[in-house]
Amino acid sequence: MNMALLRMTLKKNWVLIAIFYGILTMYLSVMISMFDPEEVNKLLEMVEMFPENLMKAMGFTSIATTLTAYLASWLYGMLMLGLPMVYCIILGNRLVAKMVDNNSIAYLLSTPNSRIRIIITRGVYAILSLILLFTAVTATGVLLSESIYPGLLDIAAFIKLNIITAMVNMVVMMISFFFSCLFNEAKYSSLLGAGVPIIFLLMNMLSGVSDKIEYLKRFTIYGLFDPVGVINGETVWQAQLIYAAIIAVLFSSAVLIFNKKRLPI
Repeated sequence: MNMALLRMTLKKNWVLIAIFYGILTMYLSVMISMFDPEEVNKLLEMVEMFPENLMKAMGFTSIATTLTAYLASWLYGMLMLGLPMVYCIILGNRLVAKMVDNNSIAYLLSTPNSRIRIIITRGVYAILSLILLFTAVTATGVLLSESIYPGLLDIAAFIKLNIITAMVNMVVMMISFFFSCLFNEAKYSSLLGAGVPIIFLLMNMLSGVSDKIEYLKRFTIYGLFDPVGVINGETVWQAQLIYAAIIAVLFSSAVLIFNKKRLPI
């Protein structure tokens, strides 16, 4: 890994992190401010008005009566998967395929750094940027919750929830990064780098519509992700190991492919 290249990558992409941090913070702030521990019954009545299958499809899998469960169900059930996915797709394509497509990758290859060193640095940045993003969102969520509803947020469970959510999004990032390294044209990288995660998300949503197709989520990266289960104390280390293995395989495959491929420069 090259630290100078890592700093340069951060300099060129920090605005993207800032934008998505701002978007996620806005939704987080709105959701926290909407929770009223004295009006939980009204919230339950509102939820009961919606079709059960629709609620499941949108990730609202349980009736939340605590702040932590409320955030896990209403925010982490869908928004914290969909919005970071967009970030992962944009950044993954930008880090490699877009540079190859416009021939700016030639600048990096003209330096004394090897292809492997360059691509590892780009991949490490992709992972670190997600860690930075979720660390900032987690800290903001804790600070906002404690300032508005002191003591109501289970901080340990909230941190645990954000760790597993970050890992799910790291898988999405590595899917996009893999296709970015595989294709020389950004349009093909975007097509599959975005298409595969979106299909997984749609399959996960459809699995909640009917018990007959609930099995669909088993074939997606979201099948092991249960935000409400996480804050209820369910064990997640098996899911974390599987996600870590997928990340490692995709990352190493992307590095090997980029090192061997012919570049149009």
